[in-house]
Amino acid sequence: MKISEAISNMKAGSVNTLYFLKGNDQFLQSFFIENVSRVFFKEHIVDKTLMVPDDMKGKEIIDRLTASDLFSSKKLFILKNAQQLKGKTAKDLFSYCRTPMESHVLVMTMDDWMDRKAFSKKMAEIIKPIDTRTPFGNEMKKWAKYFFKEEGKKVQPSLIDIMIEMAGDSLAHLRNEIIKVCIWSGDKSSINGEDLKQFSGWIRTRQRWEFLNALGSQNLKDTIELGKTIITHNETLISLLYPLTCLFQEMLFVKMNHGTFQEYRGYMPISPSVRKRIPQFSRGFTKEKLKSALSYLGEIDKRQKTSYTSDETELLQFICHVIG
Repeated sequence: MKISEAISNMKAGSVNTLYFLKGNDQFLQSFFIENVSRVFFKEHIVDKTLMVPDDMKGKEIIDRLTASDLFSSKKLFILKNAQQLKGKTAKDLFSYCRTPMESHVLVMTMDDWMDRKAFSKKMAEIIKPIDTRTPFGNEMKKWAKYFFKEEGKKVQPSLIDIMIEMAGDSLAHLRNEIIKVCIWSGDKSSINGEDLKQFSGWIRTRQRWEFLNALGSQNLKDTIELGKTIITHNETLISLLYPLTCLFQEMLFVKMNHGTFQEYRGYMPISPSVRKRIPQFSRGFTKEKLKSALSYLGEIDKRQKTSYTSDETELLQFICHVIG
């Protein structure tokens, strides 16, 4: 179920006693929980409890869920990483979910949407999961527009695309960057290209994804030009090693999985436009070439830590080693 559908149902009627969120976008999880809290408690005192299996024993979690008082007080429980409960505690949780208390609301979260283990399958038979993965494409644009609207700012459509390129790896990151841009723009009612260019980090971030796209496409001329600009004006080689390593690792994973790209593997230090082209990029490289590139990056990392080297020379030699 889409999160928008779940929230609409909630606002149109009553709050359910049980919700199961699957997907690793922390902003969406928090956004949904805040909406549940607002509709559920209304004018009542908010009684919200966060429960994490790493910090609490399973019995304590079940005891809190099933405890009642004379006044049937409203309580909201958030159970993070519910799949960590094992044995009798897991059975007790399933039993509770089949007949939850009417005065309590339980919101369970699981970060891995792709999880198909026994716990996930069994819980999905009881309650339909709500998708809290980081959205892409038009859905991400809708959220960007919403964040600008929240800040009382109008924005050009082309700048929405740029913001998503810059910070679209998660909604939390996108929202934070939009808030920063809005603060930077001062009292202006609309955001334009100049506001974005003046915003700290814009040039560096944009050139980085352009550089990675050129490298993945094996466009030697553009890769060298962008690489030289980045390394002499905006970045150090150390700051590029992490996204470069991530890019080649992901391409190798695609090769090892026979062309299948596992979405939502968690945080990646590369922009959405680069990430979605990884399967396409991987087709232009052999496994041996990808392994060689990763090995070369490891050697650069060692040299950066043990001796003086020229960042520009190291980067150009890496580019030539990989696609030259």
